[in-house]
Amino acid sequence: MKKTLLALICMVFLLPWDGQKAYGQEEADYKFTLKTNLLAAFAGPIWVTWIVPVTGEYKVLFEAKTFKKQSLQVGASYLGPSVFVSALKNELGDSADVDVGVNGFRGQLWYKFFLTRDSDGPSGFYASPHFSLASARIENKNEPDDYVNATKLNIHGVLGYQLITRGGFVLDIFTGLGFRDMTWDYAQEGSTDLDFGEGKGRINVTFGLSFGYAF
Repeated sequence: MKKTLLALICMVFLLPWDGQKAYGQEEADYKFTLKTNLLAAFAGPIWVTWIVPVTGEYKVLFEAKTFKKQSLQVGASYLGPSVFVSALKNELGDSADVDVGVNGFRGQLWYKFFLTRDSDGPSGFYASPHFSLASARIENKNEPDDYVNATKLNIHGVLGYQLITRGGFVLDIFTGLGFRDMTWDYAQEGSTDLDFGEGKGRINVTFGLSFGYAF
């Protein structure tokens, strides 16, 4: 009987503490997120003739809650050779006529407006403008004067959903529609062995995925 009574007393004191802890986890007031996407190493923002990804992207996205249901997100990326280009170079070895080198950067900016009624952000459905500028130098290492500078500008309106779990894991996915302008600046017009197609501006559909941690 004494053991039963002792167990009941323990439950009376421990259950409220456990409940408060669980409630605190659900209502965690996250103000920042830090995210990336390792899959971007396979296909970065700059492609050859819109078919082959020539750049791999290694990025970090930082987001800060600004006001109720609003946040600012910035992204910084290093652009190197994509996994496809690196694998092709390793496969061809010394037999390749062109040794492709890639080096560049990308900057991105979002300002999110969260639409989910029961969330003050930075979680739930959101709408945002999205700006992206990528620049890379793609060169033939065997010929120092044989290179092209590629620049890609994206301006989109996007809709997305950001999930933040109790433990702080973040999954952000979005899609949208906007404008893309792609330009190629050849070192010597008509003399390069690198052919990347003509640059042009056009309507563009975007899709993005990132994951990380909220704090």
